[in-house]
Amino acid sequence: MALFDRLRGLLPGREAGPLDLGTRLIQRDRLDEAAAAFAEALAAAERPSDVARARNKLAIVAIRRGDRETAIAELIAAAEADPRSPAAITTLGNLLLEDGAIDEAIIHYEYAIMVDVDYAPAYHNFGVALHRSGRKREAVRMLRKATRLEGRR
Repeated sequence: MALFDRLRGLLPGREAGPLDLGTRLIQRDRLDEAAAAFAEALAAAERPSDVARARNKLAIVAIRRGDRETAIAELIAAAEADPRSPAAITTLGNLLLEDGAIDEAIIHYEYAIMVDVDYAPAYHNFGVALHRSGRKREAVRMLRKATRLEGRR
């Protein structure tokens, strides 16, 4: 996914906004700068879905820092802004999966896919959860779907 994001950034006329910048900074493990970019995106957010996206990214920064309490607070704020945010639903599923609550994580990934049938990260993480639960064939299908969707972006 990072390769596609970098290539998209090379397209003429495409300015990177604070969310794109923050995402690249997370990939470089520059968490303070990423958090600042996401805070900027949050301040500029005009729609509930924009608020949810920025809050989800702030939750991811908190997770990377090992600050689960802040991550959960950000995910709650994201869900309050937009209860149908596939990114926030998927991130919550990821926390559940980390805790070993595979069935609950699967429910979250299924819901994220129901909300946005083209949200590749939900398919990918759904595949990982299915694999962990021993449902290998289904897992492969979900991982292939994620790859196809990411290739279309």
